[in-house]
Amino acid sequence: MPKKESHPFLGRLLRIVDQRLPFGDQVAQLGRQRQWLIDLEHLLDPTRPDQPQPCTSQTVAQAVDRYLVALTAQVTSTGNAQDQAVVAQLERTVRSHWWGLFTCYDVEGLPRTNDELERYLRQIKMGQRRISGRKNVHNFIIRYGRYATCLDPQESLSELLNRLQLVEQDDFLQERQALQVVILREQKRHRFCHHRTAYLAELEERWASAVEQASS
Repeated sequence: MPKKESHPFLGRLLRIVDQRLPFGDQVAQLGRQRQWLIDLEHLLDPTRPDQPQPCTSQTVAQAVDRYLVALTAQVTSTGNAQDQAVVAQLERTVRSHWWGLFTCYDVEGLPRTNDELERYLRQIKMGQRRISGRKNVHNFIIRYGRYATCLDPQESLSELLNRLQLVEQDDFLQERQALQVVILREQKRHRFCHHRTAYLAELEERWASAVEQASS
């Protein structure tokens, strides 16, 4: 058995440590900057037990404002240029969204983040992948837009018919017309991207015909 000092695993560990040592300051700095984001997340989360209840847009905005002002003063006093740049970018980002950042605290049922919406869109895409067998369903979402949310792969035909019977005829016709406008726009975009020469030739022909009719 080799001696402890000459064990191959210990030698590898020492080499790894030697390679990481020069990045110690950088790791500490990144950890410090990451903590700033965590602190802001805590201030914006009204469900945390240490948050005063009830939270309002005014109280949360005041807390975030105080934190940003204190953080700016702190990094300014240290003189670290990179920390100052990160804090300046962080404050610009938060201030630019200030007008609507705190609305959710005064509107009941309005989510604080779009996480639920992102999960819902992922469910729609996964369902469409199972139906079509295609990996990329981006065109389906773009083509049908909000109408894609009307599809439920787990819904039976009888459930679908019962749900459609609740829709008024005038509302259906109005939405169908709006859908046709969306589909027509996407068809034009597809023709321009994949059959550009024929599409432009048709436009020129239609333009010449319109000019001829206007001048006659």
